[in-house]
Amino acid sequence: MTAHSELLESYYEELDPVRRLEYLNAYEEAAGSDDPVLSYRKGLYSYRYTDSKDPSRKVDHFMMALLTFMYLFKRGVIFPGLYTKEVRGIIKDMEGDERVHSDENMADAFRMEVRNAVRRYFDTCKSDSYHKKFFGIQHSTADEKETQRCLDTWRMSVGVANRLGLKEEMALFCQAVDEEYRLSRADGLSVEEAYRKYKK
Repeated sequence: MTAHSELLESYYEELDPVRRLEYLNAYEEAAGSDDPVLSYRKGLYSYRYTDSKDPSRKVDHFMMALLTFMYLFKRGVIFPGLYTKEVRGIIKDMEGDERVHSDENMADAFRMEVRNAVRRYFDTCKSDSYHKKFFGIQHSTADEKETQRCLDTWRMSVGVANRLGLKEEMALFCQAVDEEYRLSRADGLSVEEAYRKYKK
């Protein structure tokens, strides 16, 4: 493994945006022209963490997308067509370049960015406030939290894609979510497999 590949690995492992930028800058200096999609990686970072209306405000558009997809999965029960355009637009904005569907290196960069966002979401699932019961008074057990994490992950990916008829448009995104979910489980179950297990 080269020095700059280690920096890239650290960039995708890190969850803090400030530290990630430090890794990205160091990677750019080390890799130079060796990375054909460096500008695309930088573009993904810029889109994800920049508020175009207020650059001083801290945002994470990828994390916001995950939460939006979960919300729209529930909202789309009766009139799914109302939200198809919105979700399609979010995915397009996240991808940033239509070549992501034909360029393997760009597709890999996009998947890794999505996986980083999913891992950041999973990190929030460890908190005591996640999935509280009885009007937020009682904490959930570890098993209840894990079940809810699976349901939420399924809803934000496979669930909303199926409900809104966007399986093709969301395929790359769903693949990335599934890859990260598998790695987060000791048994390596996919989102679909775990969902079927918990919905029995």
